[in-house]
Amino acid sequence: MLLSSLLWLSVLPFAPGTGAQNRDTPESHLVSLRGILEGPLAGWKAVFYLDPSLEAPVWEYVRGLLVGRNASYVLVDLGSDGALWSEEQPKELLRGNFMVHVVVFQNDPRPFFEAVSLQWNPQYLLFFSASNVTKNNLLLEDTFKGIERLLLVEKTYLTSSASRPVSGMFTSFPFEERKIKSIGIWSNTKFASKEDLFVDRFESFRGYEFQLGTWFDDFPYLHQSKTKPEGYGDGVEVEMLDAMARVLDFKYNFTTEPPDLKWGAFENGSWTGMLGMVHREEKNFTVNYFVITGERVDAFDASVSYWMEGFGMSMLSPPPLPKWRGTYYSFTPFVWLSLAVTFVLVLIIISIQDMLQPEPFLGGVGSTWPYLLRAMFNNSIPRLPKAHWQRLFVGSWWLYCFIVTTAYTANLIAFLTIPVFPGRIQTVQQLAESDYRVSMFDYGEFVPGALKSSRDPYYRALGEKLDLYPTYDGSVHPMLEGTHAYIESYSYNRILIFVDYEADNSYMLREQLYPGHLCWYFQKNTAWKYKFDHGIRRLVESGLIAHWIKVKTEDFLGRDFERRQQLQDKERLNQALSLEHLQGVFFILAMSWAAGVLVFAGEVLRHRCLLQELE
Repeated sequence: MLLSSLLWLSVLPFAPGTGAQNRDTPESHLVSLRGILEGPLAGWKAVFYLDPSLEAPVWEYVRGLLVGRNASYVLVDLGSDGALWSEEQPKELLRGNFMVHVVVFQNDPRPFFEAVSLQWNPQYLLFFSASNVTKNNLLLEDTFKGIERLLLVEKTYLTSSASRPVSGMFTSFPFEERKIKSIGIWSNTKFASKEDLFVDRFESFRGYEFQLGTWFDDFPYLHQSKTKPEGYGDGVEVEMLDAMARVLDFKYNFTTEPPDLKWGAFENGSWTGMLGMVHREEKNFTVNYFVITGERVDAFDASVSYWMEGFGMSMLSPPPLPKWRGTYYSFTPFVWLSLAVTFVLVLIIISIQDMLQPEPFLGGVGSTWPYLLRAMFNNSIPRLPKAHWQRLFVGSWWLYCFIVTTAYTANLIAFLTIPVFPGRIQTVQQLAESDYRVSMFDYGEFVPGALKSSRDPYYRALGEKLDLYPTYDGSVHPMLEGTHAYIESYSYNRILIFVDYEADNSYMLREQLYPGHLCWYFQKNTAWKYKFDHGIRRLVESGLIAHWIKVKTEDFLGRDFERRQQLQDKERLNQALSLEHLQGVFFILAMSWAAGVLVFAGEVLRHRCLLQELE
């Protein structure tokens, strides 16, 4: 009796001689099933779909084969509800190359498989027909078009021995004129391995023209060619497609933009944009900028990743600090404090030393601090102390001042000629905690919704400060006004801001939003996707993807763009010092004169007070 539900069975040792071995010798076609299971499929976990209409001898023989298998397996009744069965199974059983799926049938098995969910898509599917009527039309059914390796084994009568059936092996080649072909008659020697049994059905696409759901607004990945007529693309994706087309023999046709002008998201129960065209089977696949997400993988087949990138944020560079501050930029505040404390300590020590001398050298604090200050300004010392130990102390102070003033002078030259900028915002946390808002063009990407529902507090804070605009101009202008950070895919963001809007005083934040692996999305259960996976892996491993991204980006930004951007804020052309550069010097002079006036006023008041006391 067949199982009406899924059963995982572990192999237990059974004594030989059970099942069909006690019956009459079966026909050679049925014996070939044993050869397949004990030969190329030996040791493989399997899912067996058994037809309840199988004749009793066939069923007994199959049951005997299953009892003797040395690997775990699953039994499924083809008379059961395929939809209910597939909903209860783990993804690892329904799809992929973890198990071989074997269908043993007498009558048409399509009703069961037409009801299973889209998640059912095994890599290896073998049909074993126990019928006397050919069933090779199964290989062309849309229900099984997503199977990568497909095989049908059925009774075949050779002309040389018409009375003796043999097992003919058939498969389909969707891109060839003769779609169903025989790969031979079952033989243990000819089909010794699983690869011999399940042949590659997609060695070549035979010049097939794929229809791609694309948008020519994806620099540097895909855009309108600058040198070719309207409708011809250029970019990284074109290089990838051309490289694989030469090997796999296919053509492709782009879509310049999706009808709804949306990128691709799941909205109101359906997919929009380029993903919508693929999901509705209007297009074969899309090659634009899409990262791998769980929601998309459930609805589409994602290729292997070819690059990793996120959404970048561009901002205006903050204006340079006032140039009059350049006089004290040479040292940090801590260094300035250390110099002041050191000067006070030396002043106290020298004053004490002078007081201990029989004949004071300087004659009090009022004469000592100008004496010490001369070394700070690289002025010569008019005379030295008479005591040798005091000379050593003054000499060490002079050497200390020489090193400090030399370091200050060297740094002062740089700070007087090169603008000094305040610290830039570089991380998501800094942006979220700042007063800046964020802007983005609303073209159907997942980012706005993801930010607002994020569990990360800083991402969620950006979502609350996000302003969406219906046009690029509307979303970029707030950034150019210095009130917003602009969000867009990183590479596109750089090209858009620096080329289209010529915002040379802008920069990209170091941290990216939602960095992810870029991929191509195909229709769900695309049987030939693995051919593109192999091609993409070879391009990635050879370094061609990284090379093309660099070249295509430089087509817009120029060569060595990143190095030039780094040098832009560090170096300037040689130029003469202007009054603007020396503002700090005049500021110090003014402050010194103001201090002198205050000291003079204090001395005048003190002198008048002394005169009044004498009178």
